[in-house]
Amino acid sequence: MYGRRAAVIEAAPAALSVQPYLFRLVAAEDAAAAGIDADAAVLHHLLDRLRPYSGLGWFGASGQYLSRLIQAAKAAGVDPVSVEKNVEYMLATRGGPLSGAGEWTHQYHDAGNTLLSRDQRVRLPLGVLWYGGPTNHNVPPRKGRAPRPQVVGGRQVFVGMETISARCVYTGRELWEREFPGIGKPFNSVSNKPGATYIGSPFVSLPDAVYLRWEGKIYRSDPPPGRTTGTFALPGRLVEAIYDDRKLPELGARECARRLSDSHRRTPSFRGSTSGGQQTYTGTSSRRLAVLQRHSGEVLWEREAEVGFRHKTIVSSNDALFLIDGLSENALKHLPQRGRKPESPSKFMALELASGREIWNSGWKVLGTFLLYSEDYDILVESGNFDVNWGHVTLTKGGSAARREDEPKRATARRGRDGKVLWESEHFLLPAVVRDTMLISASRYDHTAVCLLTGEPSMREEPHTGKTSRWRYSQRKNCDALNASVHLLLFRSGYAGYFDLEHDTGTGMFTGFRAGCSANMIAADGVLSALDYSRTCVCSYPIQTSLALIHMPGDSNIEFWTRYEGSRPDPTNHGLNFGAPGRRVDVAGSGRVWYGELDADPSHPSQRGHDALDLQRYGVPGTKYRHPSAIVDSGGSLAWVASSLREFNNQERLVIRDLPEGEYALRLRFAELDDHVGPGQRVFDVLIDGQKMLDGFDIVEDTGGPLRGTVKAFSVPIDGTLSIELRKTEASELNPVISGMEVLGKR
Repeated sequence: MYGRRAAVIEAAPAALSVQPYLFRLVAAEDAAAAGIDADAAVLHHLLDRLRPYSGLGWFGASGQYLSRLIQAAKAAGVDPVSVEKNVEYMLATRGGPLSGAGEWTHQYHDAGNTLLSRDQRVRLPLGVLWYGGPTNHNVPPRKGRAPRPQVVGGRQVFVGMETISARCVYTGRELWEREFPGIGKPFNSVSNKPGATYIGSPFVSLPDAVYLRWEGKIYRSDPPPGRTTGTFALPGRLVEAIYDDRKLPELGARECARRLSDSHRRTPSFRGSTSGGQQTYTGTSSRRLAVLQRHSGEVLWEREAEVGFRHKTIVSSNDALFLIDGLSENALKHLPQRGRKPESPSKFMALELASGREIWNSGWKVLGTFLLYSEDYDILVESGNFDVNWGHVTLTKGGSAARREDEPKRATARRGRDGKVLWESEHFLLPAVVRDTMLISASRYDHTAVCLLTGEPSMREEPHTGKTSRWRYSQRKNCDALNASVHLLLFRSGYAGYFDLEHDTGTGMFTGFRAGCSANMIAADGVLSALDYSRTCVCSYPIQTSLALIHMPGDSNIEFWTRYEGSRPDPTNHGLNFGAPGRRVDVAGSGRVWYGELDADPSHPSQRGHDALDLQRYGVPGTKYRHPSAIVDSGGSLAWVASSLREFNNQERLVIRDLPEGEYALRLRFAELDDHVGPGQRVFDVLIDGQKMLDGFDIVEDTGGPLRGTVKAFSVPIDGTLSIELRKTEASELNPVISGMEVLGKR
């Protein structure tokens, strides 16, 4: 691109790409001689390729040219690049994090278990930043339910079988790997196992340190090189010493809150089964809780449990620690089978994080195995956990899925400052809190939401009827729960799947690669990263690789089609795709929703119970589909609309009923997708409400060849019903085709 005196250093080995964030260093001994113009657009192109947190740009220059170069670099406005002027060069430094980027520091995102990344940058459309990189050799087997990866400070941190490792989130390159023998043992399984969803995760990643619980100690590591900078001993005895059994893993769970961390020695509630295994309560609770100053390791205070601190019910805010001391209702019922009885009732409590002083204590209907805390609304929600209920499937004798025995299907919300009960409900969590909405599960594949403040069902408005219906989304085959972000829900739905929260477009798939049985898609640091968690997988997915996706607006070649279970098409403002995979939103343009033909068909099984546009078809028309990149000229249309079509015969017509009376703009979109069709081979008339609007229309002749789009616009009065017919002329060899149509009411 530029002259010989310019160079880029340390590009990503994982992929070949021209997308941002790849280069550690961009250097030019003489920027002018290298052909680098002092232009904001040129500097934006170069500086936006610098890697966040560590990217450097060195440009040799002097005099007036150096001043212009500095001005252009500042005008380029690349986030978060700072520019420094020297007598002989300009130095550009890209720090981090990117504006709007989020973090994922804990198993369930944060110390409150909200499962929601605050990242604003990961949004549709998404394109590939990199793929490949190191193998998945150190990743635990796919069904062991290993801890989720964590992303912060430009790093992906994850626990393997014998190691903890970090990779660059922007290139996929391995940064460091450290051995901790046996750290992944509780997650080593080729059959379904609850793993970390039951016993917790052994590590936390913060911008300045990674904390790992291993063999009774906490290891503090410096993130860039991964070297150990501190080892903190914990009070009390090891589990293996308590039970005189060296086989019992010393995993423990730990949450960090700003400057403080808490850690606990685990005392299994039940023996005789493997920690993290099937149908076992072993390893889910701890006998002792200790809070440490996270920089020095000083023990600030500790507390002994009367029954046991359930790992997934320990959450914290900036100044308070919330936890449950006790067993779940079903676990208490299980005790008599072991010849035991509970020593004391279960308690829900809030403690002052700095001192351990009790703020409040409640024994009222303590039932949960999972706890989340929304600091935005100061609300605690106690429930059973979907991540265990459906992520680890228990089969009944008849083969149907059932909830795990230990997980209650109820939820209670309390106010954080005083423990006051706000509402109760009969459901369990997914869990994720998106703004003031909490996701819940209706069944294994269908999910709904409730208002976090009231527990009432969350509703959405049906644009066609003005009626409201319950908000919901669905997913196909799944063996994991989800990870949420501001704009997307991420989960397995056959392939890697998503639900588009920003545009409410429905459930879609990143076709080709699979999400892990451990939830491994993380939206953080401006990147949707997916480490390859498919080791030991025998499913026939075509792509098994690590990869990263970033927001790439305006690229019509990026395909995002969805299916939708919510509102029907707005009769006065929508589009219909013919022959296309499904529903899509014109995100880069008008924002118009384009529905798949079946999405608007009330006779289709997916639309039962919905008020819908009445789309009638007669016969079984054929379809054809090409990738949008094959479209030579969209002719003012959208390439992804022009790249599909449906063929009609003379006995078929399209009828849309229940349209409000008025004047409408109707836009019909056409393209010939067969490379071998020439002028005169496909000629047809277009009739709207029985009136011929196009006479002897020939797509190839009109556009100049195949793979070219065109738009025909009409103004038509509609009294409630719209009828469209495509009639082949007598001399035509081929049937009529149509790619799409827009129905736009004139208001």
